[in-house]
Amino acid sequence: MNIKKLQKAKLRRQRRNQYTAMSSVITALLIALVIVFNMAFFALANHFTWYADMTKDQIYSLSDATLDLLRDVEGETDIYFTVESDKIRDASPYLFYVYQTALQLESKFDNIHVECVDIIKNPGFFKEYYTTAAQDIKTTSVVVKCGTEFRLFNMDAFFVHDEEYSKIWGYQAEQKFVSAILSMTSAELPVVHMTTQHGEAVDDNASALVSLFNDAGYTVKNIDLSKEEIDEDARIVVINNPIYDFAGIEADSSDANEIDKLDRFLDSYGCLMVFTSPEYAGNLTNLSELLSEWGIGFNGDTYMRDTANAISTDGKAIVTQYAEKDTLGASLYLDLLEKDRAPKTILRNAMPLNILWEDDPALEGTKVVSPVLWSHDSAQMIQNGETVSTGAQPLMTISRESRIENNEYYYSYVLVSGSADYTDPAYLLSSAYGNRDILYNTMRLTGRDRIIADIEMKVLDDTSMDITTAQANRWTVALTVTMPVLIGAAGLVVHIRRRNG
Repeated sequence: MNIKKLQKAKLRRQRRNQYTAMSSVITALLIALVIVFNMAFFALANHFTWYADMTKDQIYSLSDATLDLLRDVEGETDIYFTVESDKIRDASPYLFYVYQTALQLESKFDNIHVECVDIIKNPGFFKEYYTTAAQDIKTTSVVVKCGTEFRLFNMDAFFVHDEEYSKIWGYQAEQKFVSAILSMTSAELPVVHMTTQHGEAVDDNASALVSLFNDAGYTVKNIDLSKEEIDEDARIVVINNPIYDFAGIEADSSDANEIDKLDRFLDSYGCLMVFTSPEYAGNLTNLSELLSEWGIGFNGDTYMRDTANAISTDGKAIVTQYAEKDTLGASLYLDLLEKDRAPKTILRNAMPLNILWEDDPALEGTKVVSPVLWSHDSAQMIQNGETVSTGAQPLMTISRESRIENNEYYYSYVLVSGSADYTDPAYLLSSAYGNRDILYNTMRLTGRDRIIADIEMKVLDDTSMDITTAQANRWTVALTVTMPVLIGAAGLVVHIRRRNG
């Protein structure tokens, strides 16, 4: 009897040990399963960008305005990131925000596609997006393409910085994407008007300039301002070497007031490009008055000669020098200056220009004027065949007026060249000179999308969560109850098996 009891007790101990061992194995497997599950979920969440946006302003979620504006857009849109998807966070954590926004657009709209192509491994893929010889596409660049048009963005374009450019405080990726898509899928290409009826160089005489605009995706149209209105789709108006003046207040009617039309165009974020020569500048009284409001003045019947810095024996085809890097004018060729050897920019038969705001030559209210190209110190100013002075003079200038709309700056520009020969095919079509690059950069700077997407910028300063108590309780339950339930279920299985064993 005692032997049987001992045998039963021994059997119970063996079973208890077996269940204990099994319980330990199941517990270890469960813990391992939890670890593997967490690792797998983290990897999948990182790859597919699973997240819950609990920020107050829904910074990382598409707004209703974006959905409304793009709902009826039918054109196919491709968004290219220049680094592989799993390397985007390494390229920049800020670029990852932009990538998330792009993926949300792709998930909401069947005609929007996101693709990541490593520019280092496959540089030829982005060849068509280099619009200038000196342009650099980086691993943090983003290309948005619709049909034959495209927009190239640097990562900084999607964020708003403080005045010192030391801190990012705003996120505007939605607005940038929507503005680009809307402008590129519009029925008409952006328009460049070339004025006529003032003796301007147009058609065959401006073939290189027209070709440049066409290559950049513009439609070039001639316009007689005395009879026609500037198109709503026009982004740039070009006055190319006029001989005669533009009608102002002395016009027979307001419909024939050409200066007034140019003024209204500039008020609507337009860009005016003027290429003039010293021979005819004295005839342009009304145009000069308009330009004076932008801080720019002519020196009629005066040209620059520099035998030490010219590519012609007469010293008139001047090799210019670039403005200081921290100026508005220098923004038109910073990419050129980053090259080991910056190409020459040539102005032939160039008239020196005046910056008119003497008290502060750079600033007048909301307008800024800046030299773009200078002559060298050795240049001579020639008037009536005589040298009247020697020294560096501005030969090309740019002015900008800034205004704020929907919490974003919008600009109007006036670019003036003291040389009509700046657009000569010998200089504009040759890769040996920087003339073409500067005009391309001016188009990108001044020919911005004029479609203002009504999407509010999202402030990054306030990243506090904005959820209700009920929502917080649901999240708490989800995160704290799930694992105990799983462990309890496993324990219940072990208990049932022990009882039935």
